[in-house]
Amino acid sequence: MTAELEQSTPGSIVERREERSPTNWIATIRLRDGTEIPCTVKDVSKSGAKIGVTAKQSLPPVFMLRIIGRDFLCLVRLAWRRGDYAGVRIERVGKVPSAAKTTDAFSSGDERSVESGGIGVPSRKRGISAF
Repeated sequence: MTAELEQSTPGSIVERREERSPTNWIATIRLRDGTEIPCTVKDVSKSGAKIGVTAKQSLPPVFMLRIIGRDFLCLVRLAWRRGDYAGVRIERVGKVPSAAKTTDAFSSGDERSVESGGIGVPSRKRGISAF
């Protein structure tokens, strides 16, 4: 198995452990303070990805990456940064929690609501974290 080689010369060939598949997925970077930054995923493998994000946007060493429309949420570590692209190593992968189903207690004819904060009042309980 060949080791991953990172070379700083532009246009150089980089050997990787896993083959990367080209993509054009829409995604968001989620920072700890809740800020969401739009980005794209240009290619992906089991262990990493190349994302497109404007060069003027600073990125922390570790952040969450959510793939829109694919229900993936990844904890990633910044590996490199070149212009409008960044390479990340995928540390954990989870599924985006599905939205809690809300039932209208009055339409069902039953005045009790499953997982409610009272009659017709949705619960403020949070779902289980994806991690």
